[in-house]
Amino acid sequence: MTVRQWISGASLAALAAASAPAFAQTTRADRRVNVTPYIGVDQVVMGPLKGGGDVLTYSNVTAGVTAEVQTRRVEAVIDLQYNHSFSWSKQTADQDVLSGIASATVNVARGLSLHTGGMASRVRTDGLSGASTLNDSITSQVYAGYIGPAYTTQIGDITVNGSYRLGYARVEDDVDSNLASGSFADSWTHNLNGSVGFAPGTLLPVGLTASAGYDREDASQLDQRFEDKWGRVDATLPVSRTVALIGGIGYEQIEISQRSPLLDSAGVPVIRNGRYVTDKSSPRALIYEFDDIIWDAGVLWRPSRRTSLQAQVGQRYGGMTYQGSFTWQGANSSFAVIVFDGIDSFGRLITANAAALSGSSFDVARNPFTGDITGCAFSTTGGGQCFNDALSGITDANFRYRGVSTQYSLRRGQWGWGVGAGYSQRKFITPQGQSVLVRGSKDQNWYGNASMTYTLSDSDSIDTVAYVNYFDASGGRPDVLNYGAFTSYYKGLTRRLSASASVGVDGVQADDIDTVISAMGQVGLRYSF
Repeated sequence: MTVRQWISGASLAALAAASAPAFAQTTRADRRVNVTPYIGVDQVVMGPLKGGGDVLTYSNVTAGVTAEVQTRRVEAVIDLQYNHSFSWSKQTADQDVLSGIASATVNVARGLSLHTGGMASRVRTDGLSGASTLNDSITSQVYAGYIGPAYTTQIGDITVNGSYRLGYARVEDDVDSNLASGSFADSWTHNLNGSVGFAPGTLLPVGLTASAGYDREDASQLDQRFEDKWGRVDATLPVSRTVALIGGIGYEQIEISQRSPLLDSAGVPVIRNGRYVTDKSSPRALIYEFDDIIWDAGVLWRPSRRTSLQAQVGQRYGGMTYQGSFTWQGANSSFAVIVFDGIDSFGRLITANAAALSGSSFDVARNPFTGDITGCAFSTTGGGQCFNDALSGITDANFRYRGVSTQYSLRRGQWGWGVGAGYSQRKFITPQGQSVLVRGSKDQNWYGNASMTYTLSDSDSIDTVAYVNYFDASGGRPDVLNYGAFTSYYKGLTRRLSASASVGVDGVQADDIDTVISAMGQVGLRYSF
């Protein structure tokens, strides 16, 4: 590997992109367009193994579409499903659920591309954060989507990049509460980035990249606003064929502000549907400010085009920060570990998770009893994503977000494997007296998700999924442990008609609440058009 193959700069996103196969290299043999709409019906029964409760029976009617598109200009994947549950018990209401993922890249012109996509899922709103959404739980519907262009060009030895992303996130629920829940409603996000630089060994022995960006989020809860303006210069100095020293210095300004809640005649904040009502006439109050020099330094190891390791230590947000990544891309497998540290919110986090999806093929396992995606979308070409962490603790507050996440995917012959796991800590940034979350309090979340697929024939397959999530909550909310597993068998009856049968178990354990373990069974039919 020559020095010209080093990529200047220290962006984790750029590192991941460098490890992925180039879309423009798609051959005619690889081009495909597979779009499969379907409808289905199934019957589900849930019975208590521990913790008491009634046996619940309900029927599902589903309609959905799966699509994989890979052409010279378009690369897209969609797995979207609508599910309506008819309850057989007065104790359980009928439910409508929309769930799925979508990701698309359109090559508009040379160097110019358009990226769009999104995700939909549901989460619990009964205090059991991170637990599985069984049909008898109180749930909310979550949506996130994004769209934006990206441009890259080469001017001699100079590389120029620019991108913009517009994002939207929303949480819908029917909870009519006069108690503040710190609940997120919706938000719009803007991400604008640009860079210009050259690689080592071109104009100088050291590679240099100057970059700048602007990020903004406008949330409806108390008219909250997040603004982040930054600029920096990064250097890459090769010290051997496979190792380079990296470092950067810059300046950043962050401001988080919001308005006050509307007060009633007794001076108590007005709350509707678990959310504060904003006093539009109140002045905007600054609740967080960072305005200082930022820097980091580290090492980049790239023994091949398939393998990259990056580790950095620096100073930001008034203290030390530690970040890094390891990515490996095989012929039919991928592996990635990322250590992260930043200031985030639910809206920005879930939108960024959706935008991190890339590639032309995903393995998306669905819970056959609820219709939900099980937390992770696995891809053997990289670009997979787990949503478990973002969906485990939905809040309207901004937070210092630190942790580690890892994902592995393999497809070989009849077998397909996927494993995702991670840990995160949220340290909240809140004004005093306007949130159920105390300023400086912390949530912690551990999650793991594993799936296995075995293809018996062109029409028959077996899926197995196991999951665990432990949410250590603050703000008087219960700590929650959720775990479970299920196995599904799919049998092709005709070219378009298939049958399925599933068995599983799900357990929930929380503070001051009896452990509940449920057994589940499902049988169903699906017709694909």
